[in-house]
Amino acid sequence: MSEELDLSDFDTVDEDVMTVKTKDGTETTWTWTFAGPGHPKTVEQSNRLAKERLRREKAQEQAVVNGKKWKAEDETPDEALDRNVKLVTDRLLGWSPINLNGTPFPYTVENANLILKDRRKGHILIQALEFLGDEVAFSGRSATTSEPSPSDHSSSTGTKKAAPAGTA
Repeated sequence: MSEELDLSDFDTVDEDVMTVKTKDGTETTWTWTFAGPGHPKTVEQSNRLAKERLRREKAQEQAVVNGKKWKAEDETPDEALDRNVKLVTDRLLGWSPINLNGTPFPYTVENANLILKDRRKGHILIQALEFLGDEVAFSGRSATTSEPSPSDHSSSTGTKKAAPAGTA
């Protein structure tokens, strides 16, 4: 008799943890917790990005219909950095304790922006973007039962929240 497959086994976790690495790739004890695909913060971000994309597509379509040439807006390097930092901070829920010059540096959105916009710490922004784009992150795999893949960017403890009452 085989065990019946349960649809909930396909659910992603609501939160997952990225272990921050130094610029040479050495793992640290510093961890960042991110919202997973079904988390309200991620849904809000996804909706915002979809609306922006739809606005752009509508403007492009209107230009074509009106016989005008479509020219995409130019983006400065600072605007590109701001956009990438926002992709990370929209889903960042917090981090483990860390100090800056011997003083506690707690998680706040403002502190996250300071770190992620600091070009001397660009490797942290890249790690976070790669983590959020990794198909393995938020999968809910057990850190004790699965081997990490070569592209594994996290400790992937994967915190799965219980479904609200009345949902399947």
